[in-house]
Amino acid sequence: MNRIVALDVDGVLADFDAHWRQCAEQVLGRSVPQVNEDHQLRTRYGLTRRECDAVWRTYHDDEWSRLPLYNHAADLIYALEDLRCQVWAVTSIDPRHESDRVKSLAGLIPAKRVVCVGHDAPAGDKADVLHHLGAVAFLDDHPANANAALGATLVSALLDRGYKGLEPPEHGVTVIDDPMDFPVLVGEMLQRTGMAAAARRPANGLQ
Repeated sequence: MNRIVALDVDGVLADFDAHWRQCAEQVLGRSVPQVNEDHQLRTRYGLTRRECDAVWRTYHDDEWSRLPLYNHAADLIYALEDLRCQVWAVTSIDPRHESDRVKSLAGLIPAKRVVCVGHDAPAGDKADVLHHLGAVAFLDDHPANANAALGATLVSALLDRGYKGLEPPEHGVTVIDDPMDFPVLVGEMLQRTGMAAAARRPANGLQ
């Protein structure tokens, strides 16, 4: 069995929320305070549809490559690699922005391991990618994606960002509030399945 582990990007590795808000303030020329915990950006920041559409146009034009990584991003990936896992990004972004997504990851994940399923793609699309990869673990900040991954991977984890207006995580999804808990979950799974011992064997172990 391989040891492929998949991560969502926005909200897990990259601070999309803060960056989108910054873009909104530049486009609209005013402060854009957060008014609630809604996941939907328009209501989260109290924008009109026209304002939200204007922000998205600018964001799609020139902002995806500028998306900043969280301070924990490198530590999270390195911790998984220390477990001899191969880390992939499975992200809900249009394929036309793939090169920008790769650039924003700053070399932490190679381009060939970045899969873009499309903006507003149904949760099942990520699950299909996980199944195709044979991924053993997955981390996302959207409950629908974590729920859909339950049948496709051994560990499906939800990074709880406190968003409102989303479906609840299903039984079997592990909810965490610290992304660095995810490597712990993966390590426990490797021990439980005997994959950790296989990883220590030289020569024929997965690199």
